[in-house]
Amino acid sequence: MPKEVFKIPNPDLEERKVRLDRETLCALDRAFQQNPGVAKELEGIVGEDTVRIFKDILANTLDPAHRAEITFIPDKEEVRTIYGQIAKRELERIEAEDEDDEDLTCGHTVDEHREALETLVGKMNPTVN
Repeated sequence: MPKEVFKIPNPDLEERKVRLDRETLCALDRAFQQNPGVAKELEGIVGEDTVRIFKDILANTLDPAHRAEITFIPDKEEVRTIYGQIAKRELERIEAEDEDDEDLTCGHTVDEHREALETLVGKMNPTVN
């Protein structure tokens, strides 16, 4: 009979978790597509391979409509920098271009993307400038 494992809840650990749901994954993927200049700048900061890895995580399935959600703790500076900065720049682009739902082909609304990105930026702070 296997031993029981008791997990002691760690509220700090739970608070630091970031969940990339389907809307967030989609919004980040679009952010990379719509902001290639920002992606290039990030490559200069954290390295081309690192940016490629974090972009590949977003598109880890052949069917983007059925992406698996990802939960992680953003302990590494690189992940906070890459996802935080691209999300922040995408929010600025959405606002500047007054984007509306017709601009999206993914089935989400602009508000769903905006909310997902705002939540992500909040979790990535204080790294986001």
